Amino acid sequence: MSVAVVLGLLQGLTEWLPVSSEGVIAAAYSLMTDGSFADAVAYALWLHAGTALAAIIMFRQELVGLTKELFAVRTRPSPMLLFLILATITSAGVAIPLLIGLQEISSIGGAVAMGVVGAFMLVTGYVQLRRRAFGVRTRDSLGPMDAILTGIAQGVAAIPGLSRSGLTVATLLGRGVQRKEALVISFLMSIPASLGAALFAVLDNGFDFSPEHIVGLALAFVVGLLTLRFLLAVTEKINLGAFVIFVGLLMVGGALFEVFR
Repeated sequence: MSVAVVLGLLQGLTEWLPVSSEGVIAAAYSLMTDGSFADAVAYALWLHAGTALAAIIMFRQELVGLTKELFAVRTRPSPMLLFLILATITSAGVAIPLLIGLQEISSIGGAVAMGVVGAFMLVTGYVQLRRRAFGVRTRDSLGPMDAILTGIAQGVAAIPGLSRSGLTVATLLGRGVQRKEALVISFLMSIPASLGAALFAVLDNGFDFSPEHIVGLALAFVVGLLTLRFLLAVTEKINLGAFVIFVGLLMVGGALFEVFR
C-alpha cells in the first residue's frame, strides 16, 4: 500500500508541472518494486485517470459548454472545440504506436531507464527555458495547424521522461498563445489523453482494481486537484524550466551512480 501512496502523490504533484509524471512514476516504481519497466509504465498510465478527474472538476464549466456545443446543431463549431477534436486525434495517432513500442524495452534495467528519463527531462527543461515569454493569442484564434502541432507534442510525450504539459504549453507559447490561455488549453487537452492512457493500461495489461490501485488513483485525484489550483494561481510568477533541468541532472547522476558503483 505504501507504494500506491507514494506513486499517487507523485502523480498528483507532477502531472501539471513541466516534469514527466509518467517518467517520474516509472522510475520510482522500478526502484521501489521488482516489477518490470513495462509494468511501471502501465501503473503510471493508470494513475492518469485520477488527475484527469481532477481536471474535469476544475474545468467543469468549460467542459459543460463544450459538450453542449458538441451536440448542438450548428454549422460552425468554435475554434476551441475543433482544436480539441483535431489535437486529440493527432495525439492518439502518435501516442498509441509509441505505447505499444514501449513493450519492446520492458527488459531495460531500472538504472538505465532512470538515466533515459533524466536525459529526456533535460530536453524538456531546455524547451521550457527557450520558450517565448509573451503571447497575444487566445483560444478563439486557434487553428488546424495549432491543433496538429500541439497534438504531436502531446503524443510524443507518451515516451517516459518527456513532459506532456511542458511540451504542449511550450508549443502553444511558440505559436503566440497567452501563457494563462496556453496552460488552460493544455490542461483541457490532458483530459481525453489521460483517460485514453488509463484505458490503454487496463486493456493492454489486464489491470486489476485492487484496493492499492484505488488508493493510488484517489490520491492522484486529490493531490492533482490541489496542485492544479495552485499552479493556475501562480502561473504568471514562475518559470519551471530550470527546475526540470535540475531534476533531470539528479536522475542522470543517480543512474550513473547505480551503473558504476
